[in-house]
Amino acid sequence: MASFDFRKPAKMQQQRIYSDAGSYSAFPHVERLEGEELLLAFREAPRHPAGVRHTHPRSLITVIRSKDAGQTWAIEDAAQMAAGGGQEFGLIYLGKGRVGGALAFHEVVPEDEAERAGISHTHPREYPFSTGGTVWCTSDNYGLTWRLDNTTLIGPGLQACAPPIRLRDGTLLISPYGALGRAKAGSAVLFRSDDGGNNWSGPNVIARGNPRTRSYQEPSLMELAPGHLLCMMRVHDPTALGIFWRCESQDAGQTWSRPTSTGILSGACPRLLTLRDGRLLLTYGRRSEPYGIYATCSEDGGNSWGETWQLRPARDGDHGYTSSVELDDGRLLTTTYGKNPRGVTGITGTYWYLP
Repeated sequence: MASFDFRKPAKMQQQRIYSDAGSYSAFPHVERLEGEELLLAFREAPRHPAGVRHTHPRSLITVIRSKDAGQTWAIEDAAQMAAGGGQEFGLIYLGKGRVGGALAFHEVVPEDEAERAGISHTHPREYPFSTGGTVWCTSDNYGLTWRLDNTTLIGPGLQACAPPIRLRDGTLLISPYGALGRAKAGSAVLFRSDDGGNNWSGPNVIARGNPRTRSYQEPSLMELAPGHLLCMMRVHDPTALGIFWRCESQDAGQTWSRPTSTGILSGACPRLLTLRDGRLLLTYGRRSEPYGIYATCSEDGGNSWGETWQLRPARDGDHGYTSSVELDDGRLLTTTYGKNPRGVTGITGTYWYLP
């Protein structure tokens, strides 16, 4: 095994945000609203006695909030949505109380109903499921309620993992992934809206997969300069599973450079955040030893990455899918999911300072 060098930040505070002994909670997305108010969405489903299952007929999205920068969370006032297959809900605050989100959902049925539902049971550790698609959802009251008439299906059969982004000209982008046409390999694509999410166009292909070589999954976008975009992707490659690859666009996502490997091994979704000082933060879960949540920073738009920091160790490979916000006092809050000492999978947070 190749050596993997990392350090731990000097100042860290670990936090258990949410866990329930009867539930499997995962895939958090945290977004800052105004002041110290944060919104956190994650997938919650009954815990299965057979072990890890990332699909469930009773899966839904739980949304909780904090008004003190994440120190406490109003668990008892949680909102819930997308019952029956909600998988991830990436959030973006648009201002004046309006919150948008990319909701990824699956169609999931009991094991003995797969044939009648017309859904193939191809994953023996999961319930029979098919990728329903990605839905754009909005709330006009700080995420307190989410109305059905404020939803638009933008990517049938395609699943978004990273949250939407808003470009400096106001354009909204959502970057799901999935099979295109007859190809069985995953491809990374994007959809765009020039009118605040009322209408969407696409898909534009970011990176097209090939079943004989590699598939591109879980793309994450960031605007480096006006119209200059970086995309980081988790790649499935027969020679190196879970390596992050990258590509760039100079025309706001219309065309993309040829993807190249970063050499960063993860196995989970990359998450990007532009910090106030201009540096680019990458956080991710590492699903090979040493397991854990890691972060690194780039000062040149993702062309190279600096030291690696371990934010939290993990017990095994079932963890990751990070989401971070930068607070007024300079701290970062990075959320993720993982097992506690009793084996219950829940949502955690790490407060830390980037040197």
